[in-house]
Amino acid sequence: MAANIFGLDIGRSFIKVVQVEVRNDKKRLLAAGSLKTPPGGMQSESPIDLKNLSEAIRNCVNQAKITTDKCVVSLIESQVVARLIQLPYLTDKELAAAINWEAEQYIPLPIKDVFLQYKVVSRPQNATNGAKMDVLLIASPKRVIRKYLDVVRNATLRPESLETESIALTRALTKPQDPPTIIVSLGAFSSELVMAYEGNVLFTRSIAAGGITLTKAIMAEFNLPQSQAEEYKQTYGIMEDKLSGKVAAVLKPILDILISEITKAIEFAHSHVENSQIGRIVMCGGGAYLPGLSEFLAQRTSLEVSLGDSWADFVKEGVVLKLPGQGSFYCVSTGLALRR
Repeated sequence: MAANIFGLDIGRSFIKVVQVEVRNDKKRLLAAGSLKTPPGGMQSESPIDLKNLSEAIRNCVNQAKITTDKCVVSLIESQVVARLIQLPYLTDKELAAAINWEAEQYIPLPIKDVFLQYKVVSRPQNATNGAKMDVLLIASPKRVIRKYLDVVRNATLRPESLETESIALTRALTKPQDPPTIIVSLGAFSSELVMAYEGNVLFTRSIAAGGITLTKAIMAEFNLPQSQAEEYKQTYGIMEDKLSGKVAAVLKPILDILISEITKAIEFAHSHVENSQIGRIVMCGGGAYLPGLSEFLAQRTSLEVSLGDSWADFVKEGVVLKLPGQGSFYCVSTGLALRR
């Protein structure tokens, strides 16, 4: 895969870009960089905010020394609707003819107002009596897609395609031979759960709680300014032996929300997917570095927990050596850059 395309992740906190080359099955990181997202970001409807966002994207691309203007762009998970549905056995031709009608039953938006994508996740070898197939539906509001395209084009870039964060994370952090995996992406404003198996997304869930939620809880409990609360969070985390466990006591009730959603994902897997014994949890995003978090998740879920590294199997030379430990931070943009 030539390096004529790069991944552009427009997050609520950071803009991240990654350019990758894959040659002879070897992955090389050619460029990576990030900038803080301007106020408003993609959530804003203000023309001034969106113009500032385009300029910030352009600056990020220039500073990272990206060498192409073609990009794959991430869609924030909360702005799309994804559903895993079961259908009677259909051929590709039959599925294409029926998909819009089927989608109307599951997508809470008028089909005429969305761009609809679908992917067959599993299909029986033949149409035996009662055979079912699993299909992933992804519906993106047309107004949202147009807005993304306008912002990226105004940064003098050429968007080749748009893709959800969950698909990019699955590509970056799992392999087809891996056991069923729950990816937990912990952002500043929200967290995403993705259940991945055999290279497919089976389940996604957005949670309106992230790193800033934890910081605000510390601010309120200890009457601290944000900068000091952030320092407390990064230093003490949820370690019971730090500061007499006082910070942990504040943060754990919030993290219990995350545990509840992980439990729901596991239950979904057991009821919807054959041979779906969840094998592990992989964490990524800035919040994944919270002290004690991996141990907490492992204890509460009885699953193996690890920090995801989207550059783990990259050739250890050049840019990747200049950004040690950053493979988790750039997971989405790396997954986008690896899209074939």
